[in-house]
Amino acid sequence: MENPRSDLKDMSGTVCVVTGANSGIGKATAAELARLGARVVMVCRDEGRGREAQAELRAEARTAHPSRADTIDLRIADLSVQEEVYHLGETLRADYDRLDVLVNNAGVFLESREETVDGVEATFAVNHLAPFLLTHLVLPRLRETAGRAGEARIVTLSSEAHRGVSMDFDDLNAETGYNPLQAYAQSKLANILFTHELSRRLQDEGVVANVVHPGIVNTNIWRGSGWISRIARLFSWLYKRPEEGARNVVYLAASPDVEGVTGQYFKETEVVNPSPEAYDEKAEARLWRISREMTGLAEVDEDGAPE
Repeated sequence: MENPRSDLKDMSGTVCVVTGANSGIGKATAAELARLGARVVMVCRDEGRGREAQAELRAEARTAHPSRADTIDLRIADLSVQEEVYHLGETLRADYDRLDVLVNNAGVFLESREETVDGVEATFAVNHLAPFLLTHLVLPRLRETAGRAGEARIVTLSSEAHRGVSMDFDDLNAETGYNPLQAYAQSKLANILFTHELSRRLQDEGVVANVVHPGIVNTNIWRGSGWISRIARLFSWLYKRPEEGARNVVYLAASPDVEGVTGQYFKETEVVNPSPEAYDEKAEARLWRISREMTGLAEVDEDGAPE
């Protein structure tokens, strides 16, 4: 294992959850947080690939720091299924007495419309509703940790692809027509709107929330067989390696430089302005309300979750 970066905090004693951690940016993020000393909870959809990735990271940790090999945990959850997200949130609250960092990394790009078992268009479900719901479910633990440690952090991955679109509140489920680029871009805009609203609701509570475009990274998101994915793969040699993208994520999770910074959109490690549509406070509030309804949070008030 490489030595931890000098611009990051020692994360010993912290607990960091990373979704989509069996490959790509998520796996590289989990690896670097482990190098910094954190107990890392890898959230993966596929148990086989998850256990393989966990074993690999544990082997790396054992080589560098034998005492840290057992600090890489695994939780299995299909984030497109809300029942599994609820179960994940419950087990994280039950199994860990602190939660310092939540990295909402898992995401999909789907070239044809799919529906989840909950009847939701899958791109919107995985890319927005899943992090929205999971964040709410673990907020009590994040708040408790912030009260003891001074700060807890939520990092959600977005994309420069959000630019040029607005939320189609009349058809969030893409029932009147599906455009994969539009669906993906809208879900990434939703990540920013969610983060803006969340940061306002958590003001002065010690839990900070930021969103990051980690760069154009060569990951499995382009594994599809459609023409968009095929074209994307042709240019993959120009993309960042997952480790490079992960460094921008870990910067928000572990750098003292961003202590107290919240509600910001980062392009790699720099704060930049997102699109004008991302500053629409009415859209933020409306998306928040609709997302609570679509995830069942409007009926089941989680203890400590912001209304």
